[in-house]
Amino acid sequence: MSSPTATLERLPRSMQAMLVIGAVALAAFPLVPIEGTDFYLQMLTQMMILAIFAMSLDLLQGVTGLVSLGHAAFFGIAGYALAFLTPQDAPMALWWSLPAAVLAAAVAALVIGFLVVRTKGIYFIMVTMAFAQMVYFLFFDNKALG
Repeated sequence: MSSPTATLERLPRSMQAMLVIGAVALAAFPLVPIEGTDFYLQMLTQMMILAIFAMSLDLLQGVTGLVSLGHAAFFGIAGYALAFLTPQDAPMALWWSLPAAVLAAAVAALVIGFLVVRTKGIYFIMVTMAFAQMVYFLFFDNKALG
């Protein structure tokens, strides 16, 4: 009795092309910091950050069906926490300040999520927008933070 095997020939042609492009991009990815200029490295970093943001929004909206207007507030909280915790003259501090920034965003998400998850529909959208505005005004109207 033979079992079906997944070979490259059995996949559709568009899927084959996507796999080849993905494999080439994955193989070239480690070479960017070596051969690339600072511009390309910064552009690649920004693309990866925005890809993570898009995947998390797709998970929230596509899988659970919850529409959030305050999704970027957690990215802002982590960004401000990282900027606040990382001194400019100590790049090695990134190894402890990056997990601390993620922890700050996770704690904020836990507190906000505890209050927001009880609402549904348009009320969920409005409450997430209200929390996003509160985070916005916390950072932009506070003299110490920005």
